[in-house]
Amino acid sequence: MAAQGDRSAGVLILDLPDFTPRFIKIHKALVTVGGFEWNHDGTRFLVRHGRLGSTTVRLYDLQGKATKEYQVRGRPGGDGRGVFSPSGKRFVTACLPLEKAACVWDAATGKAVTKLPVVAGARPTTLGWYDEKHLLISTAAGIGIIDLTGRVTETLLKLGKNAEIYPHFAALK
Repeated sequence: MAAQGDRSAGVLILDLPDFTPRFIKIHKALVTVGGFEWNHDGTRFLVRHGRLGSTTVRLYDLQGKATKEYQVRGRPGGDGRGVFSPSGKRFVTACLPLEKAACVWDAATGKAVTKLPVVAGARPTTLGWYDEKHLLISTAAGIGIIDLTGRVTETLLKLGKNAEIYPHFAALK
């Protein structure tokens, strides 16, 4: 069972442009790594639920209503760019022990699409979606773009084996 400190009461959303705060209560949200993530267009958010080792993810609307629950392995996997593909048709989780793989799921059905290797280094990382058919992910050479078959299509950042960096990717729309 997760410690009480691993739980959240909900999310606080600041509505723009006037920054009006709005609290949305979410019961039993698990807020360890990958607790809350936005969907592709910012109209919903994904929340991890359950206990460590046995979790699901739920998609909530901005009023706090759960609109979908996925029985998937892992935590929402995406840092900066997000867990959902640009179209919102797929999402990614960091799965398997020690997060050595990225699992891609169909957002409509929750069914597995593919499982891709994440090269273990100082910190295995899935940064999120590069485009509809590619992820930004840790590779043998460093940080790269991989397709959904696991083939590295481009290396963006070459890193030595002992490099200890914590990359973060953010995209502007």
